Amino acid sequence: MSLSHRARGIKVLKAVSSPIRLQILNFLFDKSALSYTELMTALKMNPSRDAGRFAYHLKFLLKTNLVEADVESKKYLLTDLGKMIIDVADRVEKKAFKPKVMLVRTSHSTLEEFDANKIANSLIKEAKMPPDQAQKAAKEAEKLLLKSKTKYLTAPLVREVVNAILIEKGQEEYR
Repeated sequence: MSLSHRARGIKVLKAVSSPIRLQILNFLFDKSALSYTELMTALKMNPSRDAGRFAYHLKFLLKTNLVEADVESKKYLLTDLGKMIIDVADRVEKKAFKPKVMLVRTSHSTLEEFDANKIANSLIKEAKMPPDQAQKAAKEAEKLLLKSKTKYLTAPLVREVVNAILIEKGQEEYR
């Protein structure tokens, strides 16, 4: 690996080492695109007091190519690298904190560990849902199921939770 590649990798890791920058990335992942003001509001920052600090963090994300500006809509959105970083950060967080394992009884009467990627892949393959939307729905289903503190799930229950999320988001056509 060349020195410039390594330096770029270090800059990307430095970019996500800040809780504020990681929050910005997560908000953009959840909402797809947000304006400068919408991002500041989401972060609960005061425009007159925190504008400089916010601009510093946003500029850092832009320079590391994790976020890009859409000049036409005047909104910021994640780049492919930014989306990958969110995915990696999510996996690191899960491994680091080892939340309780959720088991799912499959239709083949076997127990498997819950895997949000299986939900996303099913939505993409079976419902022809765009990958970004499928990842968001799967992530939301996982958060909801973890919040319920359920240790044992069934495949039909997981399916119903995903269906409820799709209906709530107005994406009923993907059920």
